[in-house]
Amino acid sequence: MTAKTLFVRHVQSGEIKKVTVEQRASQDKNYWVRVTGDVKETKPADVPTGVDAEPDSKTTSKATTPTK
Repeated sequence: MTAKTLFVRHVQSGEIKKVTVEQRASQDKNYWVRVTGDVKETKPADVPTGVDAEPDSKTTSKATTPTK
């Protein structure tokens, strides 16, 4: 007998994975939410991290000490 599988998505990382009903029951529902519709699994490496490689242009540089 095959176990029913469903897709869940991690709220912070966006990772999507396939789990069984038993695994879903033991997951933290605050971080893993059920996804319905046309979904495909993502690997943790495929998920964007949201961290930019270069610093934000809106930040200002540190002030220098005044010269006399």
